[in-house]
Amino acid sequence: MTDKHKTVIQVQPRFEFREEWDVLASKEDLKYEALDFSTQPALNESGLFDEYREWYGSCGRTTSIHGFFIDVNPASGDPDFRELSRQKCRKSCETAKMIGAENVVFHSSCFPFLRGIYLGVWAKRCADFYQELASEYDLNIFIENSPDIDAGPIAEIMSRISDRRVGVCLDIGHANYSHISIKQWFEEVGEWIGYLHLSDNHGTYDDHVPLGDGNIDWKEVNELWKGLDRDVFITLEVNGLVSTARAVRLLKDKRLFGY
Repeated sequence: MTDKHKTVIQVQPRFEFREEWDVLASKEDLKYEALDFSTQPALNESGLFDEYREWYGSCGRTTSIHGFFIDVNPASGDPDFRELSRQKCRKSCETAKMIGAENVVFHSSCFPFLRGIYLGVWAKRCADFYQELASEYDLNIFIENSPDIDAGPIAEIMSRISDRRVGVCLDIGHANYSHISIKQWFEEVGEWIGYLHLSDNHGTYDDHVPLGDGNIDWKEVNELWKGLDRDVFITLEVNGLVSTARAVRLLKDKRLFGY
């Protein structure tokens, strides 16, 4: 890969097939975004957490972790639910430190059709909390557009952020079925983007099909990415090893994202 900025291409391996993923990652010089820990309670119940932690921490490829995102809203109006969500976010950060990851991705979890006073209070709570996490754990915290229908809520958060360790993870697949164009996402939150999730779909659902199998214009996205003119972490968030290998081949064949 060649580019004037550092572009880290990551994949989301599955622990059960770690040997096969290691072969692909070694061949293509890929890093890991650990998705397995986003359902950590299931790992704890199965007694496999320590085994997962040991592998992700020792494989030498794990740069990022996808934090808890199911039923998590650290800015909830319900103080009990807010505290439980924040405990889960902290567990994600603790896991990241255990395995040597430097980035944690959290979904924004904003109710997409509520604005006005709700949005202002929510955005301030998010901004304060994510800066607290970045400072407490010395990690980069990236907020992903899910289930956002436009860039408003994330822009509201970021306008209140002063810590450069807190940024935006723009999920291109999510942007593709939102109410605004992918280009508009870059226009409205581009100054804060430090991370991308790449998957394809047909503009209706979060299908996570391989790049090129949906209707996203990847040449346009590549040009928008170039316009950021900064170091960016990029995760190929497609389903399975075969689809991921196909996505890497597409990026190489079309000379996209630094290849």
